[in-house]
Amino acid sequence: MKKVLLLTLLPVAAMATSIKGIGNYQDWDLVCDNTGTCRMAGYQDESSDPVSILFTRAAGENAAVEGKFTILPFGEADRDVQVGQDIEIWLNGKSLSKVKHISDDAPDKLTEEQTKALLSGLKKESEIRLTYGKTTLKVSDKGAAAAMLKMDEYQQRLNTPSALIRQGQEKHAVLAPKVEPKIDAVSVKNRKTTELKLGEKQYDNVLALLRKAHDGCVDEDLESQDIMIYPLTHNKVLAEALCFKGAYQGTNYYAVLDDKLSKVEQVLAEQYNEAGYDEKQGYAFVRGSYKGRALGDCLAGQDAVWNGKIFIRTSEWTTGSCKGLPGGTWQLPIFVSNVIVK
Repeated sequence: MKKVLLLTLLPVAAMATSIKGIGNYQDWDLVCDNTGTCRMAGYQDESSDPVSILFTRAAGENAAVEGKFTILPFGEADRDVQVGQDIEIWLNGKSLSKVKHISDDAPDKLTEEQTKALLSGLKKESEIRLTYGKTTLKVSDKGAAAAMLKMDEYQQRLNTPSALIRQGQEKHAVLAPKVEPKIDAVSVKNRKTTELKLGEKQYDNVLALLRKAHDGCVDEDLESQDIMIYPLTHNKVLAEALCFKGAYQGTNYYAVLDDKLSKVEQVLAEQYNEAGYDEKQGYAFVRGSYKGRALGDCLAGQDAVWNGKIFIRTSEWTTGSCKGLPGGTWQLPIFVSNVIVK
């Protein structure tokens, strides 16, 4: 059972290469979301210091590519880039000019000219370096061309003038940008949670219902903690129990029940590890965020909200490959939405 559960905790990019628009190509990731926007992230190779470049392109024939980059703080004064310091971008030994480091809290932006030059260079074998002070960082070119080709394919640009890598003069329509889906969320007035204590009759009854509805959790973990009950609306509640506890993270078992605690109506197992209410608008949510490995340099997750009947997904994301940057390198959406609270 534990072996099955562990597979659900991998970063999305690592387990979803068969999903159209999501893939890993050596040192590059491609993640396209449900609006048609694609994000292509490249990293250092395994022998180099952490650095990453991100190219983002929305769907639509005239959509431009935006470029950003981020550098891992070394914790060493002589190696860390300082706010206001210039970072020089190099392609195959030629300077593409400098970018001023604006903030330690946000990635630095590439100019339009730098972005175009790097994309052109990455169609073939190239050397990309970022330099500042005595520090030199290298971004790998391995897999970049394959990721660009897949981006063009997903956005239906192949053989058209707007393609990144396989340009042509075909006039067929490219993928049009899609609007974020609207998802209703219902504000919960009674937000006072209760606990069903281990050993109590009601605890045993609810635990039996949860087991009957889903048998994928580890029994020892499921039985090890109290069950939390979150009030919802329309005479429903959300039950929270521990599903699996690993060395550095765990996952919970969530289920929607009637307020008599007699029937399971929706199972949300092995996907989420947090529940609560939005502080400002009061709607109920469940949230999952999982490390790809103990270092915590790659994560994946999703969110769902209560719409009055069920919990429905509102977002899904990954931070990309495990490349040494604590907390993950980028926020790469897979699914986005517009939540409307009623």
